[in-house]
Amino acid sequence: MEKLKTDIISRKKELKEGGMSGGQMNKDEQIVEWVKRMNELKEKENPGCLTAAKEEKKGGKSKKLSAEQEADKAKLEQDIEEYRNKLKSEFGYTNKDIKADPDLNEMITRLNTMK
Repeated sequence: MEKLKTDIISRKKELKEGGMSGGQMNKDEQIVEWVKRMNELKEKENPGCLTAAKEEKKGGKSKKLSAEQEADKAKLEQDIEEYRNKLKSEFGYTNKDIKADPDLNEMITRLNTMK
Protein backbone atom coordinates (compact mmCIF):
# COMPACT_ATOMS: atom_id res chain seq x y z
CA MET A 1 0.00 0.00 0.00
CA GLU A 2 2.89 2.38 0.78
CA LYS A 3 4.48 1.64 -2.60
CA LEU A 4 1.18 2.42 -4.29
CA LYS A 5 0.93 5.67 -2.37
CA THR A 6 4.41 6.77 -3.40
CA ASP A 7 3.71 5.74 -7.00
CA ILE A 8 0.59 7.92 -7.04
CA ILE A 9 2.48 10.87 -5.60
CA SER A 10 5.34 10.57 -8.08
CA ARG A 11 2.97 10.13 -11.04
CA LYS A 12 0.98 13.20 -10.00
CA LYS A 13 4.22 15.15 -9.67
CA GLU A 14 5.20 14.13 -13.23
CA LEU A 15 1.79 15.11 -14.58
CA LYS A 16 1.88 18.46 -12.76
CA GLU A 17 5.28 19.22 -14.26
CA GLY A 18 3.69 18.37 -17.63
CA GLY A 19 1.16 21.15 -17.04
CA MET A 20 -1.90 19.18 -15.93
CA SER A 21 -4.36 20.56 -13.39
CA GLY A 22 -5.40 18.64 -10.27
CA GLY A 23 -8.71 17.60 -11.80
CA GLN A 24 -7.04 16.36 -14.96
CA MET A 25 -4.47 14.39 -12.95
CA ASN A 26 -7.22 12.65 -10.99
CA LYS A 27 -8.78 11.50 -14.28
CA ASP A 28 -5.54 9.99 -15.57
CA GLU A 29 -6.15 6.25 -16.23
CA GLN A 30 -3.13 5.06 -14.30
CA ILE A 31 -3.92 7.22 -11.26
CA VAL A 32 -7.57 6.11 -11.28
CA GLU A 33 -6.49 2.45 -11.27
CA TRP A 34 -3.93 2.98 -8.51
CA VAL A 35 -6.38 4.88 -6.31
CA LYS A 36 -9.00 2.19 -6.86
CA ARG A 37 -6.50 -0.51 -5.89
CA MET A 38 -5.35 1.45 -2.84
CA ASN A 39 -8.96 1.86 -1.69
CA GLU A 40 -9.51 -1.88 -2.09
CA LEU A 41 -6.45 -2.57 0.05
CA LYS A 42 -7.58 -0.07 2.69
CA GLU A 43 -11.00 -1.71 2.82
CA LYS A 44 -9.43 -5.17 3.14
CA GLU A 45 -7.18 -3.97 5.95
CA ASN A 46 -9.96 -2.19 7.85
CA PRO A 47 -13.50 -3.08 6.66
CA GLY A 48 -15.89 -0.13 6.70
CA CYS A 49 -13.17 2.52 6.95
CA LEU A 50 -13.99 4.12 3.58
CA THR A 51 -17.68 4.47 4.38
CA ALA A 52 -16.85 5.96 7.77
CA ALA A 53 -14.44 8.42 6.14
CA LYS A 54 -17.12 9.50 3.64
CA GLU A 55 -19.67 10.01 6.43
CA GLU A 56 -17.16 12.01 8.45
CA LYS A 57 -16.35 14.16 5.43
CA LYS A 58 -20.05 14.88 4.90
CA GLY A 59 -20.33 15.89 8.53
CA GLY A 60 -22.38 12.87 9.41
CA LYS A 61 -26.12 12.72 9.32
CA SER A 62 -27.87 15.65 10.88
CA LYS A 63 -29.85 14.73 13.94
CA LYS A 64 -33.56 15.37 13.95
CA LEU A 65 -34.84 17.30 16.92
CA SER A 66 -37.86 16.10 18.82
CA ALA A 67 -40.98 18.27 18.86
CA GLU A 68 -40.12 19.45 22.38
CA GLN A 69 -36.58 20.35 21.34
CA GLU A 70 -37.91 22.19 18.29
CA ALA A 71 -40.24 24.19 20.53
CA ASP A 72 -37.38 25.02 22.93
CA LYS A 73 -35.23 26.08 20.01
CA ALA A 74 -37.96 28.32 18.58
CA LYS A 75 -38.58 29.86 22.01
CA LEU A 76 -34.89 30.56 22.49
CA GLU A 77 -34.65 32.14 19.03
CA GLN A 78 -37.60 34.37 19.93
CA ASP A 79 -36.04 35.24 23.31
CA ILE A 80 -32.78 36.18 21.61
CA GLU A 81 -34.57 38.44 19.15
CA GLU A 82 -36.61 40.10 21.92
CA TYR A 83 -33.51 40.60 24.07
CA ARG A 84 -31.63 42.05 21.11
CA ASN A 85 -34.47 44.52 20.45
CA LYS A 86 -34.66 45.43 24.14
CA LEU A 87 -30.93 46.17 24.25
CA LYS A 88 -31.26 48.40 21.22
CA SER A 89 -34.45 50.26 22.13
CA GLU A 90 -34.37 50.51 25.93
CA PHE A 91 -30.65 50.68 26.61
CA GLY A 92 -29.48 52.32 23.37
CA TYR A 93 -26.89 49.65 22.59
CA THR A 94 -25.07 49.83 19.26
CA ASN A 95 -24.61 46.70 17.15
CA LYS A 96 -21.05 46.47 18.47
CA ASP A 97 -22.29 46.63 22.08
CA ILE A 98 -24.95 44.02 21.35
CA LYS A 99 -22.39 41.59 19.94
CA ALA A 100 -20.27 42.03 23.08
CA ASP A 101 -23.15 41.44 25.52
CA PRO A 102 -22.31 38.33 27.60
CA ASP A 103 -25.94 37.35 28.25
CA LEU A 104 -26.77 37.45 24.56
CA ASN A 105 -23.63 35.49 23.69
CA GLU A 106 -24.55 32.82 26.23
CA MET A 107 -28.03 32.53 24.70
CA ILE A 108 -26.57 32.23 21.21
CA THR A 109 -24.16 29.54 22.41
CA ARG A 110 -27.08 27.56 23.86
CA LEU A 111 -28.93 27.94 20.55
CA ASN A 112 -25.94 26.69 18.57
CA THR A 113 -25.63 23.60 20.78
CA MET A 114 -29.29 22.81 20.07
CA LYS A 115 -28.67 22.85 16.32
